Amino acid sequence: MSWYVLMETTVTASGDDRWELVDKVAVDGGKEAAVARAVETTRTYAAGGSTEYGRQVFRTSPTSWIVELSRSYWDDGRERTSTRHLHITVAELEFAQEAPPAERPKRRWSRG
Repeated sequence: MSWYVLMETTVTASGDDRWELVDKVAVDGGKEAAVARAVETTRTYAAGGSTEYGRQVFRTSPTSWIVELSRSYWDDGRERTSTRHLHITVAELEFAQEAPPAERPKRRWSRG
């Protein structure tokens, strides 16, 4: 089977925060290679392309991490800090099934 590094981040929808899968990277070389790639990702991932983040990396299991990214900025003459969280996990793909093709909408008759 294939090994992946999965990345989730917190997303706010309708006022509620929830975790959402935002990336999955297939890794050649087995579990050890996937763990090494995940460790690198915890230290280098830049949210939104910016590298101006503080970072705390928490290992929650041998194959799972929570990363807190923080960024300082000025707003209304005051310095503020925002945070963003990532959940990075190593996982083995055990089953996959392609989505069936979408059915073409039935044509409606129109007068005109």
